[in-house]
Amino acid sequence: MGWNVAGLLVEGEVGTDELAALPGAPDDNGETVSGYEVFSNSFQGDYAVATVGGWTVLADPWISALYDESVGPRLAKGRRLLTFLGNGTTDMYGVGWYVDGELVRDVLVAEGEPVAQEGVPLPEEDGLGLHQEDDLFALMLRLTGVDFGSVADAEYRVLDNTQPG
Repeated sequence: MGWNVAGLLVEGEVGTDELAALPGAPDDNGETVSGYEVFSNSFQGDYAVATVGGWTVLADPWISALYDESVGPRLAKGRRLLTFLGNGTTDMYGVGWYVDGELVRDVLVAEGEPVAQEGVPLPEEDGLGLHQEDDLFALMLRLTGVDFGSVADAEYRVLDNTQPG
């Protein structure tokens, strides 16, 4: 399909205070939308949040949380967290894997070539090159047990920034 996806999968529940601490201090605006809308080019919200398979999905279409290097370690304290980025138009895919607040693996692939890497490749990466969205979604499933179909099918609460992001 050519998805444009960016966000975080956080093990367990992410509380209201943790969400409010994201860049832009977002707050629930009362609107709900499908994952198909959240991960489309027409979505105008700052963030969206859903729960899938015991993980909190935090959609980050403007990559505000992904860009802020303090967010991953903070939200991963005492749990696991996967950051994900996939853009079929620009042919760019990436993941970050945190365990108990520590970055274990970070990789970004553009046009089939790694452009940034940190950490040792994970066993779950075996046979995957992050050269296409299917690789990204397969790695998501291997690491979290959450398949992207469930992420896309979920109902999301829309969060709007209350401060400049």
